[in-house]
Amino acid sequence: MKLTYLGTNTLLIKKTGSMIMVDPHFTRPGLLQLLGKISPDPHAIATGLSQYGIDHLDGVLLTHTHYDHALDAAEVLRQAGGALYGCKSAQNLVNARLSIRVSPGSVYPVGSFQVIFHPSRHLPFPTLAKWVLPQKGKIAQPLVPPAWFWRYQSGRVSAIQIERTLIFGSAGFEPGAYHNLEIEHVVLGIGGLDIKPKSYLQRLYKETVLLSGAKNVYLSHWDNFFQPAGMRLSPHFLARRTIKRVKQLGAHHGQSVHLLKYGETISI
Repeated sequence: MKLTYLGTNTLLIKKTGSMIMVDPHFTRPGLLQLLGKISPDPHAIATGLSQYGIDHLDGVLLTHTHYDHALDAAEVLRQAGGALYGCKSAQNLVNARLSIRVSPGSVYPVGSFQVIFHPSRHLPFPTLAKWVLPQKGKIAQPLVPPAWFWRYQSGRVSAIQIERTLIFGSAGFEPGAYHNLEIEHVVLGIGGLDIKPKSYLQRLYKETVLLSGAKNVYLSHWDNFFQPAGMRLSPHFLARRTIKRVKQLGAHHGQSVHLLKYGETISI
């Protein structure tokens, strides 16, 4: 398989003629735009899809439904085809016939991929942030943009297993859920980890990397997603410190830790 990183937690994965995308986020509204209602930007999405030769998709997979993971899902499907795989909240973002509601532990064939959704959790927010963007909560009714960003509540959070790769859109975990999955690669979204103590990172690393058996760790969701996408993405807040800490854990425990760069394609 080939994985290409497109910023935030947007991952394009290719294999023998099939293409799937995880957590598409091309629109990337700025902080000031979040003071009003937000909508997908069809031009930004079309540009991103064209730039990487995405003329069709077999599926769009969502780890959860916060706006920086789910805002663009419906428009990506409209432009590139495929079906949306996710929780009940994800179903309320698109036409029902385009969505497949997933159950934890079940195997879903998506093109030539075998996909399993495992239970996970969102990174715990500080109290003030919980009020603005709840880490829990559902999109209970069809959500049609433009909409306030906080309407994109998380829904059920999943870690997505694609073959022997396990993808976390948020730096949270379900204790004991990934033990002995025979995972080779972990894609770990580190957004917000800079606000957590080192002890939390150590628990996260143990659960998602050590217990799953992974040998390679790829860091995503490290960039400032309030800025446009491009080759010169800048880290968000204190991400450099978090990146350094994760690399230290990898060196200590024997895993390769790699920071995904925009437009970079790796073999997994």
